Amino acid sequence: MISIEFIVGSLEVGGAERHLSQVLPILKSAGFLIKVHVLSDKAPLKPIFDKAGIPVSLGANLDHIPPILRRPIRLVLSLAKLIRSFLKNRNAIRHAFLPEAYLLTAIAARLTFFSGPLVMSRRSLNDYQKRRPFLGKLERLMHRFTTISLGNSRAVVQQLYDEGFEPGKVGLIYNGIDLLPFQNLPQKQELRKNLSLDQDTLIFIIVANLIPYKGHIDLLNAIGAVRTQLPKSWKLLCVGRDSGILSKLKSQAQALGIADHVEFFGNRLDTPQLLAAADIGILCSHEEGFSNAILEAMAAGLPMVVTNVGGNAEAVEDMHTGLVVLPKDPASLAEGLLSLALAPELRIRFGNAGKERVHQHFTVTQCAKKYAEFYVALVEEQFK
Repeated sequence: MISIEFIVGSLEVGGAERHLSQVLPILKSAGFLIKVHVLSDKAPLKPIFDKAGIPVSLGANLDHIPPILRRPIRLVLSLAKLIRSFLKNRNAIRHAFLPEAYLLTAIAARLTFFSGPLVMSRRSLNDYQKRRPFLGKLERLMHRFTTISLGNSRAVVQQLYDEGFEPGKVGLIYNGIDLLPFQNLPQKQELRKNLSLDQDTLIFIIVANLIPYKGHIDLLNAIGAVRTQLPKSWKLLCVGRDSGILSKLKSQAQALGIADHVEFFGNRLDTPQLLAAADIGILCSHEEGFSNAILEAMAAGLPMVVTNVGGNAEAVEDMHTGLVVLPKDPASLAEGLLSLALAPELRIRFGNAGKERVHQHFTVTQCAKKYAEFYVALVEEQFK
């Protein structure tokens, strides 16, 4: 059996964490020995791993520590924890997700003279390195000790090559989603009735946490610019937790005169139903790796309007499953939204094509199979 220890900063409800919660149970059922090391104690997704019989080791609870000291203490404790895991099991593949986990894992590997496979998964563009240049340099230094790095889009893979990874040391595995929540959904009319949404309203939807780089301000400005050209009855649904900008977004909507048309739903457990009740899906981010939110909207049959960053244009085929517009450009976004708003037949065609594309290329089963093949090949290469 192949033993793999995954390292991740938390098990919060984020893209990488949800990805692991879907893929790892499939890998375990396929016979892989799986263990997860979480650097913090934040783990609302842990019950999924418990149900699958996957051991999860959590970091210490530091809530009693003054906030200014929590991060440095957590980093030290996490490094010590990883060193112990390397010393305890020298044979497992180590696979780190996201920059902080990768840095600590790579350092622990060097300190323990670990010579086994060390894998890093990059899930986003490297814009974060510009905000933290020292950590970016340290991360690039660790690349030389990494067996292979995985990206989830061609855009991410190219950046890994640009950072110095040699040919043959970078791989691509696209995200995949679980299609079960999108099967056997009620008809749109019934969904709208259940959600208290008017039947004749044109509904835009964006599923993205309220973070500046997700582009919600651009979206409000874009819709505000074309509001008089939209059908009389329209609504924008914003689904995702507030990371500190909700009041700013509400003020902007009020200033644009569209506040009555915009609803902020926060986190929801019925996202598939909300998506299937809508007409047009949106992701207008400024930076992105490869978004599951796009795949889920396509699985619900929505035509998409997305910005041309990261893997967005790899998921959405322009003029086939949706429209790809310029990032940080409300005018370009407005043009795309208006063109779909006024073309119901085009929305249906794009939506059907998008659903078919997800079924063909982006299921979690296909994704897990790619990982399984990757780990088997990695072990075979090691023992050549």
